[in-house]
Amino acid sequence: MDVIYNPFGSASRPAVVFRGRAAAPGTCGELVQGTLQGEPFLITCPVDLWSEVSVELSHYGEPRADLDKSCRAARLTLQYLGLEYACVSIKRVSVLPESKGMGSSTADIAATCLATARAVGRELEPAVIAKIAAQIEPSDGQMFPGIMIINHLTGEPKKYLGQAPPLDLVVADPGGSVDTIIFNSRKDLASKNFQKEPMVKQAIELVARGLLTEDWEMMGRGATISAQANQVVLPKPHLALWRQWAAELRALGVLVAHSGTVMGMILRPGGVDPREAADFVRRKKPEWTVWHTSMISGGLR
Repeated sequence: MDVIYNPFGSASRPAVVFRGRAAAPGTCGELVQGTLQGEPFLITCPVDLWSEVSVELSHYGEPRADLDKSCRAARLTLQYLGLEYACVSIKRVSVLPESKGMGSSTADIAATCLATARAVGRELEPAVIAKIAAQIEPSDGQMFPGIMIINHLTGEPKKYLGQAPPLDLVVADPGGSVDTIIFNSRKDLASKNFQKEPMVKQAIELVARGLLTEDWEMMGRGATISAQANQVVLPKPHLALWRQWAAELRALGVLVAHSGTVMGMILRPGGVDPREAADFVRRKKPEWTVWHTSMISGGLR
């Protein structure tokens, strides 16, 4: 916790400002997402791309923030802590694109929750942060350590699957955007998820077993099955082509943002260099936005 004095209080009564910082990783969509017996869930896929947030709290002055979801996260965190501050100022530095399925909103919200708590000398458990996040919008779950199964609508953690494998990813965004809240409000979503449940069940078993046994090829097969199953919910027009390129590059499999636009390719250890793989995609589709990054275990810092 940093405590600073800021002159926006008054000349005779300087405002004491409490400052906290935190950072949260983004995601490359999800390894698996769908429903099991009607209950929604996802398997997290945190990546080494971050949102960093600083929060300042004071009893004097005017709020300074243009981030509506983060403001709500800060207020809900203070409410959880039983505190109230007139002035909540939030600053964010993020490399995560918005409305693409890379967990940008969840990263902002989660980092804001923890930064707010740290401003008053407190820490928050991931389950508390996830519950606060879910009050604002469905959560991608990257505040939890390792790789987790969570209910993304409630933020409830279901099962820890282990640490992230040491694998590189190529991420491509062909364009467009998806609003997470609108997507999860679709009237046909429950029926579409029910339709793909058999494939999702197979996918979750393969991913969970692959992570447990460090069989990354098995994990990749499971992620690919989930990506294909999601075509009945949110079709990716280029998924067949993406899978073809993954085969040409001998990738372990593909994954998608199940409620976003991006597609990921899980590269084989010791195989094609991620920079070369990203350049391969750029040559094929120069109009796409392409990154390369790596899978990491979740958790805030």
